[in-house]
Amino acid sequence: MAEQKYYTISSLEKAFSVIELMTHKALWDLRELANVSGLPKGTLQRILLTLEELGYVRQERRGGAYGLTLKFFQTGRRVVGNNNLVEMARPHCRALLEAVNETVNLCMASGQDMVVVDQQVSRHHLRLDSIIGSSFPIYPSASGKIWLAFQEERETLRQLQALNRNGAALSPDAVNDFIAELAEVRREGIAFDYEEIFEGVRCVAAPIFDYSGNIVATIGCSVPTIRLTEELSARLIREVCQKAQTISGLLGAPARPFQPTPRSMLVPEVSA
Repeated sequence: MAEQKYYTISSLEKAFSVIELMTHKALWDLRELANVSGLPKGTLQRILLTLEELGYVRQERRGGAYGLTLKFFQTGRRVVGNNNLVEMARPHCRALLEAVNETVNLCMASGQDMVVVDQQVSRHHLRLDSIIGSSFPIYPSASGKIWLAFQEERETLRQLQALNRNGAALSPDAVNDFIAELAEVRREGIAFDYEEIFEGVRCVAAPIFDYSGNIVATIGCSVPTIRLTEELSARLIREVCQKAQTISGLLGAPARPFQPTPRSMLVPEVSA
């Protein structure tokens, strides 16, 4: 048995263990729940009655099975709503800046653009600075590729159709190549642009997911091409992916088994 810490409240600990156990099934018979939890039936019943009084547990009928209520869901939604993504991500964006000394952008989508919602600026004199609130095209930016890769296919095609309507004039081959690239992005969990948005600047970006597994933002770095080396490319890819996973974890996102990319920021083709 685990050692009881002096500051813990055993009854509260038991109550939360019951709650966590009850999430695995919609309804529980009192006897079954007592057997699985290992708690005396009297203790368990007092916990359930207290939770019922507070609105977190319901009983189907007198003497019937117990189940959790949607009050837990409502509480969880409020917790998520009160977590400001930018404030939560900022320490990790700063840590990324310290690790690579290249400009870090936290971005979200708005229409056909990616909007910079927070930025940590490189100490190098040669760098790409953006104003917070400024935007750049979803297609074909690294952040935009990340964003589109984790949308439903219907939404991705809608975005590409909108680009054509707005004068991008993407050929069928360009669309097919782009969709193939998005499949790589989904598999690897990282995207690049090779001076496709700004001449002389290359970017790498990774996705940030929320508790439901939906993409909510991207984190990435923009680097002057002249400063890139294989060593810096590998460090950027590693650090950007790690920080994206860390922030996603803070938002309660389920882990995703991405495959490490064999690509480099120096060349569009797969590295040898």
